[in-house]
Amino acid sequence: MQCKTGKQKNVNNEKSEINKPKTRKQETTEITTTTIKTQFKTGRITRNKNKWCVPSFCIHKPNVKQIKTRKTMLYYNFNYKEFTYRFGMTEHDNGKKSRRNKVLLNFIKDKNLLKECIRKNDFTLLNIPNVAEFKKTMFNKVMEEGRQGENLPYKVELINYTFRSNRYSTDEMKGLCEDSDYKSCRYINHKNNGRIFKMKAGKFIRNLILETEFGRKLSEPTLIYLQETFSEDWQTYSMSTLPKNNLYVNDNFRDIYSSSECEGDFCSCMMNRGFHTFYKDAVKASAAYLRNAEGKIVARCVVYNEVHEEGSEKVWKLAERQYSTNQDNLLKRALVEALIRGNYIDGYKQVGFDCHNAKGFVDVYGNSLEDKDFWIDCDLETYELLSYQDSFKWYDISKRRAYNFSDVYYDYCLDTTDGSIDGEDDNENYDEFHDEYTDADTVTIIYHGREMTCSVDSLEEFIWIESEEIYYHKDDLEICPVCDDWLLENDGYKSDLTGETYCCVDCLNRAEDEYREEHCHEEIELANAA
Repeated sequence: MQCKTGKQKNVNNEKSEINKPKTRKQETTEITTTTIKTQFKTGRITRNKNKWCVPSFCIHKPNVKQIKTRKTMLYYNFNYKEFTYRFGMTEHDNGKKSRRNKVLLNFIKDKNLLKECIRKNDFTLLNIPNVAEFKKTMFNKVMEEGRQGENLPYKVELINYTFRSNRYSTDEMKGLCEDSDYKSCRYINHKNNGRIFKMKAGKFIRNLILETEFGRKLSEPTLIYLQETFSEDWQTYSMSTLPKNNLYVNDNFRDIYSSSECEGDFCSCMMNRGFHTFYKDAVKASAAYLRNAEGKIVARCVVYNEVHEEGSEKVWKLAERQYSTNQDNLLKRALVEALIRGNYIDGYKQVGFDCHNAKGFVDVYGNSLEDKDFWIDCDLETYELLSYQDSFKWYDISKRRAYNFSDVYYDYCLDTTDGSIDGEDDNENYDEFHDEYTDADTVTIIYHGREMTCSVDSLEEFIWIESEEIYYHKDDLEICPVCDDWLLENDGYKSDLTGETYCCVDCLNRAEDEYREEHCHEEIELANAA
């Protein structure tokens, strides 16, 4: 037989190769997902019942679930190690674990999203690295589609966003309410003779999102997340326009760690401990805080003025974790916004992040800095006072550097509450909630959205939530009216019919059925009367 190349093809040799006895290695050869994907399409591999067949021999079919998973993973830009870093489990002090970036993981696991990405051959949405980028990407997609939509003629300007709508627009107030209602957005309704109304920020942004085709394809958990984050951002933005709180940036560390100067409970283990001199003596930092009209501090943080980026000559000004009156996130956001407007910082620890996330910084535009490694100069001896460090906790005493990442040589950890590197009493545990040392074991609890430690002998105010596998304070919980089970605030199923929140769909349906049965005779009487 003559081939196209002009060379003689040895058919007999080819047949002899096929008829060779199969070796054990051939029988057990594993076909990779990529091989199956390409070879199957070309016809070199065929499928026959329970086997993947090749011309020379048959290979037993690999686990179907494994093949499906491997094929799916081809569309993502992370391997197992990167997945673990991005979405892995975080172990708490009590041994319990929770998943990082849970909202983002639920988003990229959406099968409909995967199909849409394959159809468009665009996998950008499957490879969002973190929740900060997730929020930014979602709103950018909504705004982009709004600009392209011919049926969305009106412009809605809110903070630094510009959305499009077929019925709403904003005026020169750009959503701010004249009556100082910082939870609502002011808008013009063009479907109602151009009259001016106001609507709760979360509900308003949901309506704008659902006006786009992209927004209508988003899952309910994603919509809720965008509602909540925008609502918080909007309240912070609205509050910052009111001259209620004044910003101070100086070296007055004593006041920000003094309960007599602060309004309410800051839930800080360093309050009134006298360890604040660390920031003057050992590092280059400033105290940043908001005082209200009565002169009380309502929010504070430490700003590190010279933060070095590993592998770069860039020097950052980063605001550490924020604390506020009763751990109010709106006040924390107001502090961050004031620092940004005053050009005091280049980035900050994301609002709500706790001491377990040392790399949770973003820049002033909301871009994640988790992929960057930072360090600060720290001149600290073992006998000198130390204030607990949330982020820059890995200390190389010879280089006089404190790092926000542990993948480096270090001598000491600076996340101690004892006031020194060596510690005062290794036999005692610190009960952060009660601000005291105890001989008893401590567990991690959640109080007003913040993770803290609490003695196992003093858990009277807390309830174990099985679904979250952690203790929550009673003030942060609700009771289901049907089954009397505890549930997280704003985490249940609210009925528009009864106006109450329930722990599950079954309880909601049961309550609504009972409500209809109870009130049906009233409706009949009203109908007869009419």
